[in-house]
Amino acid sequence: MNGSIVLRRTVRLKITQGLHIRACSNVIALVGRHSGQVRITYGDKTADASSMFDLVQLAAVPDSMLELEATGDEAEQVLNELEELLSRPEEPS
Repeated sequence: MNGSIVLRRTVRLKITQGLHIRACSNVIALVGRHSGQVRITYGDKTADASSMFDLVQLAAVPDSMLELEATGDEAEQVLNELEELLSRPEEPS
C-alpha cells in the first residue's frame, strides 16, 4: 500500500452466514464509496476488499477474526463503516 499511512483494525465477523456473496457485495459497495485501498485478512489469506473474487476466496465463517487494513484520506471512516457492517448478525438485503 505504497508509503501511505496504514490503519489496521481487528473485528469479529458476526454476519450469520459468514462472508458469503451478499455480504461480499455489501463490503464492495461500502469500499467503493471511499478513496484509498482496503484489504481484509482472514487466516493466511488477504483480499482486496473491492474484489468479489478475492473476498469470496477468504471463506470467512461467522465468529472469525478479520484484520482490516485501509489507506487514504478516508481510512478511518471506511474502517468504522466496515466494522459496523461486519459486526452485525444480519447484513442489509
